[in-house]
Amino acid sequence: MDNDYILNKLKKVDMLPTFPGTVGTVMSLIQDPMSSAADLAKNMDPSMVSEVLRIANTAYFGTKNFRNISSIEHAIAIIGLEHLSSIVIQMPFISMVKGDTAFDREKFMEHSIMCGVLSKAISLSVRLGNPNEVYIGGMMHDIGAIIFYRYFRNEWDRAYSLVRDRGMTWPEAEKEVFSMDHGYIGAVLLELWNIPKGITDCVMFHHCPDKATENRGNATAVNLGNRFSKLINIHDDIPNFDDFLGRYRSFLNLNEELGLQLLPSDEIIFYEKIYAVAKETQHYIYGTVREKE
Repeated sequence: MDNDYILNKLKKVDMLPTFPGTVGTVMSLIQDPMSSAADLAKNMDPSMVSEVLRIANTAYFGTKNFRNISSIEHAIAIIGLEHLSSIVIQMPFISMVKGDTAFDREKFMEHSIMCGVLSKAISLSVRLGNPNEVYIGGMMHDIGAIIFYRYFRNEWDRAYSLVRDRGMTWPEAEKEVFSMDHGYIGAVLLELWNIPKGITDCVMFHHCPDKATENRGNATAVNLGNRFSKLINIHDDIPNFDDFLGRYRSFLNLNEELGLQLLPSDEIIFYEKIYAVAKETQHYIYGTVREKE
């Protein structure tokens, strides 16, 4: 497929236009230490307000069956800025496939959340990249997959057939059909919206961080977060720490992949952090995303 055709069609994508206008404004306010919940509330559109209120009233935050949170300012205070960021970032893309029963929106959201949170935990644990950029990049790493699915459905079906029938990976199949993978197309869209390069590089290189000439630490953290989140089955009980360590320690040679010289005790500490974050994120997903079902 001709790259120019894809990119020209991409430039015409108009999402409500919630993004980048509303989302960009709200994300800027979230990162501004001088902004208040009232400032955020004034700049959120109705769909954001509705989702924030819904999540603030879920069992995860201990409010369901106790009291109803009806104030958006109160809801923001209840869920916190990191959870607010994840809601704001995902909504425009998830809205693209609303009502499409063939697309598993919940599964997509769950993977995005787990990847974002684990990527940030990895970034913080081994001082790899910028944790805040890594979190947002991890949350958005697969947005290109939605773009392909929503706007190039016939070609997406061909790529799916290559994955199903020939055992290709998604990036391999996408390059065969589109001449680019979902990381590239997602990053190009974000660049059109003037999203910082530290975030777009996370998206573009999350399958190939070694190709990043800038922000390689960011891309590597998201690559690892993505791989971990695929290994961890959100719908199975995450085992106790000893079992978790035995199952996942062989998955990653930290020193080799990250160029580190961690002692065995430091490696254990790393996995303890990943374990704690994975458990908490699973709890969050069950108490918010899956509660809609």
